[in-house]
Amino acid sequence: MKKLVPVLRSPMVSRALLLVAVFGVLHLLGGRQYVGVLSGTLEGGMAAMLFGITYALSWFGAVLLAPILLLAGLASLSLRRGSPTQPR
Repeated sequence: MKKLVPVLRSPMVSRALLLVAVFGVLHLLGGRQYVGVLSGTLEGGMAAMLFGITYALSWFGAVLLAPILLLAGLASLSLRRGSPTQPR
């Protein structure tokens, strides 16, 4: 557990986890059914339109941005720590 704490303190890793968490919450709230408003096939008013757009943006964030942020954060953390092996 002690080795996991510095990874979670990395700003990029925490932002990636936040993006995935926001998407997960919106998905559990049923946001997927409101994405049809983007193609004009769903009628539900302004609230449904905003919910669908928010869900779509969170999906793009979770699928496109979160992996990049996670890899960049882990790479940055590993470069800051240095090499664990000593050269011979």
